[in-house]
Amino acid sequence: MGAACSTEGRDEAEAAQAAAGKGREGREGRGPPREAHTVRHWHEKMMMSAASQAVFEAAQRGDSHKVHTALKAHGDPNCVNFAGYNALMLSVAGGYIEVVAMLLQASADPNRGISGVAPLMIAAASGQLEVSRMLINCGAAATGACEAMGRTALHRAAERGHAEIVRLLVQAGASVDIGDFEENTALMFAALEALLACSTLSVSIARSVSLANNAGESALSLCVKSAHEACLETMLRAGAPVNTANRATGNTALAEAAKVGSEALCRRIIQYQANVNCSNSRQETPLMLASKAGHDQVVRMLLVAGANAAAEDINGHTALMHASSSGVSVVSALLDFGSNPSEVSKVDSNTPATLAALHGRKEVYGLLVRAGAFVPSTDKDGSQKI
Repeated sequence: MGAACSTEGRDEAEAAQAAAGKGREGREGRGPPREAHTVRHWHEKMMMSAASQAVFEAAQRGDSHKVHTALKAHGDPNCVNFAGYNALMLSVAGGYIEVVAMLLQASADPNRGISGVAPLMIAAASGQLEVSRMLINCGAAATGACEAMGRTALHRAAERGHAEIVRLLVQAGASVDIGDFEENTALMFAALEALLACSTLSVSIARSVSLANNAGESALSLCVKSAHEACLETMLRAGAPVNTANRATGNTALAEAAKVGSEALCRRIIQYQANVNCSNSRQETPLMLASKAGHDQVVRMLLVAGANAAAEDINGHTALMHASSSGVSVVSALLDFGSNPSEVSKVDSNTPATLAALHGRKEVYGLLVRAGAFVPSTDKDGSQKI
């Protein structure tokens, strides 16, 4: 259903807002914010108008007949209750399309909400495509953000996987680069929740795939953590940098894929020239992370791709040492590729066998012994360990 939008009532609302804010110093001045004056104006009008009260009460229940009657009696759809809610917000919340259309035709302001939450944000979050389109056609701004978290209608739609609404909002001018108060972009939410929405956003603008939130996570890393293969493919084609590391952990997309244990994700990322030996803030490589998690097939793939099995982390532990706490299959894979079963950490003096013993891995310990593992009784200089 379409909605023929009127601006007559909206002009009155803007005039009232300007009059209420005249002479005030704004949010940082002595007086209350201009928005508070506007809310007071529309609530006072509600208190004086039985027809406006009838519009509000009927709209929240989706009673189109009573809404029609109250509007004909000159009820104003822009009036608000004592908390600042208006009829359009509540009718959108209920998904009452016919009532929404009536209110918009009667000059309801599509951009008036509470705490920055406008009707379009409500519609986008609840997946109401037709209502969202009606609101946009009647002047709803696709760029507003809520005061609580700084999220836009696009953030909300992407977070909940409403791909068609994502597409509509992008076409209406919503920015895919804008982050919320934690610098999370809509693409990051899409990477976690919805493949189609992710594809829509990535194709819309490639630059957003390079952005990171306050935790250092990019849309690509979030996509990998959620094991979304189709979304990963879209972002890789959009130019997502595969070797960019998380600012907090130092993990690259390949490191995250190795932790997840997805062969498909690892293979695709490697095909896009990922550095298989890139280490994180603890000097752990993707091979170490996969070994520790017990992902034997990923371990073999990384080794074939050139992963260095002799690399050491900050504790002097190799991939084989990490694998000693996980299982026989990973240890076997590393031994097949020539890992040293007697390697001694230069930091804590552990060996693969001592770590297997420490974690109660009897089968791993036996495998290492059969492979020639030896735990030295003295240091290389001949001194006895203490």
